[in-house]
Amino acid sequence: MRVIIYAAGVSKRLKSIAGNGLKGLLKLNGKLIIEHQLDWIIKQPISDIVIVLGLEHEQYKQTLGNSYKGVSIIYVYNPDYKNKGNMLSLWHARDYCDTDVLFTTSDLICNYEDIAEFNFSNYQNKILVDSRSKNLFCDEDPVKVFIDNGMIKGIHKDINQLTNVDGLAIGLYQFSLIGIQAIISVIEKNILNGLDDLSLYCAVGGILADYEVKPVFAKKCVWHDIDTPSDFDNANTGI
Repeated sequence: MRVIIYAAGVSKRLKSIAGNGLKGLLKLNGKLIIEHQLDWIIKQPISDIVIVLGLEHEQYKQTLGNSYKGVSIIYVYNPDYKNKGNMLSLWHARDYCDTDVLFTTSDLICNYEDIAEFNFSNYQNKILVDSRSKNLFCDEDPVKVFIDNGMIKGIHKDINQLTNVDGLAIGLYQFSLIGIQAIISVIEKNILNGLDDLSLYCAVGGILADYEVKPVFAKKCVWHDIDTPSDFDNANTGI
């Protein structure tokens, strides 16, 4: 299995704290935000880690180097990170989607027990889901999921695009080789149709009718998707 980390964002809403846009390199509870991710990732049976960067994000490479605690890091650059959808970060990393892939973002802080719950589940295609934080079900920012007969059948930020909201996609996704290749095919079709400004969840949504994608329900439901100064302050209280 390979892990792909999205780190190409420009962090517009966090500019007052991360003026350079590199929020994954902010210190949180004594270590870099991205190190919170890497510390649980390296405990998995993985071949290597791919970090997708924007063209102005060279500091990630300077800070982390070519490995993290013995696990190789590969850097891929997304030239479209400023003005197009983050779906293209996976597109630019498509050469590394030749095995099972777990992908996440550099700004997600999640309780380790929920991460372990996700990792130990034996589903081939799965998404970590928070079904308890119902106060966020109508919030326009989190990615929401519709679940039917134990399968994720819809994924979108806009609740009007879903039959029902049954939970939030926290930010951990894992797909088999067949599943990730199907997502890459959806991205390619979108690009050919001029739809290159879409988010990655749109490409994931494009395979749900044909592939079984299971929710893994978080038990602690303590997580922070760090997009704003208040998100950062809340994450500093711990997970």
